Amino acid sequence: MTAVARALGGVSFVALSLLGVGAARADKLPAIAFPAGSEAPLAALQNIDVIEHLGDRVPSHLTFTDTDGKSVSLDALLAANKPVLVTLGYHRCPMLCSLVLDGLVKAMKETKLVAGRDLLTLDVSIDPSEDLALAKATQKRVATAAGVQPSDWPFWVSTADKGAAARALADAVGFRYKYDEQSKQFAHDAVAFLIAPGGIISRYLYGVDYSSRDFRLAVVEAGDGRVGTSFDKVLLSCYKYDPVTRRYAPFVFGFMRIGAALVFVALASLMTLLWRKELMMRKQRRAA
Repeated sequence: MTAVARALGGVSFVALSLLGVGAARADKLPAIAFPAGSEAPLAALQNIDVIEHLGDRVPSHLTFTDTDGKSVSLDALLAANKPVLVTLGYHRCPMLCSLVLDGLVKAMKETKLVAGRDLLTLDVSIDPSEDLALAKATQKRVATAAGVQPSDWPFWVSTADKGAAARALADAVGFRYKYDEQSKQFAHDAVAFLIAPGGIISRYLYGVDYSSRDFRLAVVEAGDGRVGTSFDKVLLSCYKYDPVTRRYAPFVFGFMRIGAALVFVALASLMTLLWRKELMMRKQRRAA
């Protein structure tokens, strides 16, 4: 291994993670975690990507194991008729997986959306040898930070089938990751997925720091009218998701529709007022 390769391997995880954080805030690139210690980090990064499959349906009949060792079904979770926020990662991850989860907790607190009530949350491990005790400890930490019970934020592993179910779910949402034999770690993007009721892939949330407006609108959109207030639904008609910037941008025709509606209401109110005033004047003239 050359000195340059060793240097790249040693700093790759931290540097690329920090680059991803800044890029995520600029809405240009997702954060990428590449394991330190690899001999060829830049070559391996060619296989790390997220290929969006918006509108596709996730596979049915996928089963996992929860942190209590029980068999659980993704179909059963999706049958709850709520949007599901899914993260794919692993719990030996030195930095990025925790940053993604912490960023989602922060976004939910800022938007006052509660896991288990307004939306469902799910973490699926991509590590076929995941330690259940470690997964359970992470689940408890995240649930405590979110102010919910651990059962409200399920953490599932795919050890019984040697990672096949996790790989099938990752392939369905276009989450491309790679295991590095040298460092015994995974290279992957920082991204979360919103799945609408019925198992339809609705939106991708990149990075580790999420705009509260974009996060709330994405959940409302994935909920198809079942999540959020009436104002949220009106706001969603004024903002449309821009796949280039990966943000919700003002939708001029939406504001025009609302403006036209307000003008109509104002005119209708004025006409009603004038009509009532005219009726009162007629009654006064007749009385005189």
